Order: sequence, then structure tokens, then C-alpha cells
Amino acid sequence: MKEKVIGVIGGTGGMGRWLVELLQQERYQVHVCGRKTPLSVEDLVRLCNVIVVAVPIDVTAEVIRRVGPLMPADSLLMDLTSLKKEPVESMLSCSRADVMGCHPLFGPLIQDLSGQNLILCPARGGSRWIDWLKMLFGGKGLIVTEATTEEHDRMMAIVQLLNHLNTMTLGLALADTGISLAEISKFSTPIFRNKLEIIKKVFTEKSGLYTDIIARNPAKGKMFDLYEKALQDIFASFESGDGTQWKKLAEEAAKKLF
Repeated sequence: MKEKVIGVIGGTGGMGRWLVELLQQERYQVHVCGRKTPLSVEDLVRLCNVIVVAVPIDVTAEVIRRVGPLMPADSLLMDLTSLKKEPVESMLSCSRADVMGCHPLFGPLIQDLSGQNLILCPARGGSRWIDWLKMLFGGKGLIVTEATTEEHDRMMAIVQLLNHLNTMTLGLALADTGISLAEISKFSTPIFRNKLEIIKKVFTEKSGLYTDIIARNPAKGKMFDLYEKALQDIFASFESGDGTQWKKLAEEAAKKLF
């Protein structure tokens, strides 16, 4: 395989910038395309044999439709989005290139990559690229796992969707108390302060990202049902007033979990 030259669409910020810096550390030739860069998508295809789409979920399909038809069959088209089935299917249908879904399960500001998870979803011609990607990411201490797109999105329904749903519920409930965070903070524990930081991030920093993670996951209905059932079970377990039923419920759940 000829020398790899990588182009990152959306490489000026977020996870795209993280990947650019990682590749540059490994001395790869990297080109970046963003909304304000001199290089265009067409320039990247001309210069590179690996193209990575690292843009927000809501514009990923649009970017794939633009870049995919331009790529030759011996190149690699890859994405970094939080969901995999839809973008991978789009890459397969819009291009002749080899296709690989990739999802780093951490944010762009993390300093120590050791022990962090990264998922690869080989789709077309994956065997030609998988060893290189495992060496690239594994060499930085990342734990690389191969999965199908369906398996990935099913697990993200738990790890992301259900998790963010819990954060959103707590945030809305706190807002409905009518008590200011300044007053609540006077009584806060370290764990609660950590939760407040997460709530702030979800509600104010990039709320659109979390909205897309939930709205676009095909298992969202099932997760909503599970969450609603869990709340109902908790309410019912405390109806007796002494928490005895909750203890039994917790023990049963602990056996399944741990």
C-alpha cells in the first residue's frame, strides 16, 4: 500500500483537531479542511488517500455525499461520529472507496489516552486498513475494539443515550425546584458538584450534540421505556415508606450487574 496521506474534514476543532494532532505526532502528512481553510474538500481528495469526516452529526451525511463520489477505489473513507450505522451506510452508498467507521469514546481535551476506548467498524476493504489503525491508536495506549455498526449503536444507546437522559432528567428536576444553584452549591458534596458540571455541559455548551445522539439512535424508544420503567419500579419500592422493597430491588440489580 502506498504511503498514507490523511485529510481531515472538520479538522480545525473538536475531535477532528484531536486526530490531526495525533497524526502529526506520528509524523504523517496531514491536510485539513474546514469552513475557513484555504483547502476545500476537492483539494483533500486530490492530495490524500485517506479522508476522515469529523464534522457534527447533523451535517455528516451531507459531507459524505459531497466527498464520497470523488474518492477512488483504493482510498479509505472514515468517519468519527457518535453513531455508526447511518454514516457507514452513507459512505458505502456514496463512494467506491474502502469504508471504516471510527468512534473515539472520549472528548478532544483528554490528556492521557491510556486505557481509553475506541471503536472501529470495518465495512468495505477493512482488512487492508485495520492493522494500521490498530497500530496507530493502540500505540497511544487506546483500547481498540472492532464491532458491527449495529452493535456499536446498540451499546451507545446505553452508554450515551441512557446516560444523557439521566443527566437531562436531573437538570430539569433541579430547575423545577426553583432554588438557585448558588444556594444549592452551599450544601453540595463533591459528587454532586461533579454532576452539576456535567449538567452544565449538556444544557449549555453543546446541547445540539446530545440532542442528535439521542434523536438519531434507533433504540431511543426502547431506552425511554427502560428509563420510565426504572423510575416506576423505584417509586413502587418506596411506597411502603421504609425502603425495604428498594433494598430487594437493588440486590437483584446488583446480581445482574456485578
